[in-house]
Amino acid sequence: MRTARRIAASSRPAGIETGEPWPRRVVVTGAGGHLGGWIVAILASGGVAVTATAGPGEDPAVLRAELLASGVDPALLRIVACDLSDHPCWAEIMAGQDALIHAAAPMPHVLPEAAPSLVACARDGSRRVVEAAAAAGIRRIVITSSIMAALYASGRPEGHVVSEADWSEPGAAPMTVYAEAKTIAERTVWEAAAEAGLEVTAVNPGVIFGPGLTSSISPSLNLFREILNGRAIVAPRILLPLVDVRDVAWLHVAALVSDAAIGERIFAVADQIWLADLVGRIRADGFEHLPVPRPIDDERARKLADSFTILSYLRHDIGDARWIARGKAEALLSLRWRPVEETIAETIRFLSAKNRARDAA
Repeated sequence: MRTARRIAASSRPAGIETGEPWPRRVVVTGAGGHLGGWIVAILASGGVAVTATAGPGEDPAVLRAELLASGVDPALLRIVACDLSDHPCWAEIMAGQDALIHAAAPMPHVLPEAAPSLVACARDGSRRVVEAAAAAGIRRIVITSSIMAALYASGRPEGHVVSEADWSEPGAAPMTVYAEAKTIAERTVWEAAAEAGLEVTAVNPGVIFGPGLTSSISPSLNLFREILNGRAIVAPRILLPLVDVRDVAWLHVAALVSDAAIGERIFAVADQIWLADLVGRIRADGFEHLPVPRPIDDERARKLADSFTILSYLRHDIGDARWIARGKAEALLSLRWRPVEETIAETIRFLSAKNRARDAA
């Protein structure tokens, strides 16, 4: 238990308030993900008994071993395999629990232009999880949405700063199937929660970097890894909303125990930098051998988007400088974001160690 507390304390962002009592038993879906692993570790560090779900293709025994290696107390961890499309498993998982953090979502590394099954899984799976929680008597829920559920809408004035009051509009503006799925899934949770009288908070992260506790490589981390592997040979004009995974995980936990967060959407974005500047910062941090990406016009970059997995999630952000409000997490929960330089440096160390381990194998 002492190790878990040390990990959580070192991951805690400056100023965040978590003085209110924590629930005793919490379900965390998507625990095998980059974000989910940190949420589990932080909850367990506070003495919370966590029921964590492993999704399709994840071995519960491997996930358990990874979380225990990060310092999670084995007495506080239960791993259950359960798919978002699986009806029977959710009732048993929710039974006797006090709260839910729903972080699971379908996230393929390469996005097709259209994937009705992905949208349906996100929508129906989210409703299924929320309804199972309500049936089990759980009233407090925090969900992981995405900044993409707010970015894309028609008719916004030039210079508009995107805030938590904004929603993406599937069908009204160009957006990837992932952005559509996240928007519809979040809308579904709010609707289902209103029907059941639940207390909900939605956390909407940007591009999540930072070290991981599990073997998961998210699409965001994959973007960073492709830069480290020298694949960023062109520099489309993409403005990235960055955030550290540890800050996002703490934000989920702080929201869970704060009455002020009930009924709120909260963006998790520490800063925004251009993709070319991200590559430049990585090169300046010991990777001078990486190619200097050449500028590319927006039209050609969009045509190349499907050829580079680093662009598949961001094809509709090319050439569009959407500025994002970042003050709500600090105002409600006193969270102060880690400097982007720290996040970049620690992501480099984490992914470099993974590359070395893979090469040694």
